[in-house]
Amino acid sequence: MRTLALAFALIAPLAARADEPVKVPPHQLARFKHENLDAKAAVLWRVTPNKGVSRATSPRGVFEFVAPPGVYTVERLTIRANADGAVEVDEWTREVEFERCCEKVPPAPIDPKQPDPKQPGAPAPKAKADPWNALGRIQFVNAGCTATVVWPRRADGRWDVLTAAHCVDHVRVGTVGSMQLRGRADRFGVKLVALDVKSDCAWLVTESADLGELPFAHIAADNAPAGTKIWHGGFGVDVPGNREAGTVTRSADSNGQTELHLSVSSGDSGGGMFREDTGELISTVCCTTQRGAKARVWGANVDSIRKLRPASAMKEEDVNDWWTPLEVPDKSVRRDEWAPVPLPIRKEGARDGGRDWWTPAELPERAAPIPTVIDLRGGK
Repeated sequence: MRTLALAFALIAPLAARADEPVKVPPHQLARFKHENLDAKAAVLWRVTPNKGVSRATSPRGVFEFVAPPGVYTVERLTIRANADGAVEVDEWTREVEFERCCEKVPPAPIDPKQPDPKQPGAPAPKAKADPWNALGRIQFVNAGCTATVVWPRRADGRWDVLTAAHCVDHVRVGTVGSMQLRGRADRFGVKLVALDVKSDCAWLVTESADLGELPFAHIAADNAPAGTKIWHGGFGVDVPGNREAGTVTRSADSNGQTELHLSVSSGDSGGGMFREDTGELISTVCCTTQRGAKARVWGANVDSIRKLRPASAMKEEDVNDWWTPLEVPDKSVRRDEWAPVPLPIRKEGARDGGRDWWTPAELPERAAPIPTVIDLRGGK
């Protein structure tokens, strides 16, 4: 005995291997026929699941049904008596798949606040940040600070690097210093392109466009509100390269700075400070009321940092024409001595001695302001 599985359509029946479901076009009838059926045998047809299944009235030995799109199992039991009078049961199963017809999943609604990533001009999705390894030591002449590589990469292949203005205010815009990222032995050149003394932030760009992918940090979209938990991991002389936790105490003041409560020391100057929850950069280390202990700390806020950031596109002066001026050799970049750049100070602080190629810059100390009407209006 054998059973034929046919799917009645407008064309020839569909064929399928025994281990594959019988494909039935949408809205068509699945038909199974039991061939060489014993005239005295009883036949029982079942289909599971049976929800939505409609069975047709068929002649003996034939099973016909329709069902919603999906996969179903057809079972057939043939019951008969053999020559000795004993009852024999023959079981047979086969799967049937009713195909879907022309159904399209409606596209997800587009948030009007978010640009369609498929549209021209839409910003690329954010790449994965690595703020811890984006921090590195920088040196201009013998002044050493901390700086952060920032995403996105410039259109000309170079990278933007953020630090504090007091780390570079002793040199002119266009001066080249050096940078070494955490965990890397190589150093590369970074050029000063913009600084703002009031908020105490500065932007550098890598000299080379061939550094490949570097670890980077994202800048937060807004200033961090008071109470936000933050951390920094600069190269201060207190505990070099450690992670210090703190809290934002004031989002913004009249100088374009954020006030925080955490521990910083000489050499941490210019290092990024990051939100604990998102890892986004919200400030740079400027100055403090006490080095090496938890105290009041200030740094440029997000608004000041974003406002000063140079355009990422190649500028006219960066495009090589038929003539390119030869750089004057800068002997200061090759010095082995590194001295930390002092943070802007309100009172004189002792200078730490040099160490290796990089000597941490003094973190400028600020005397805590006496509570006055001026201070309440946003003054420091």
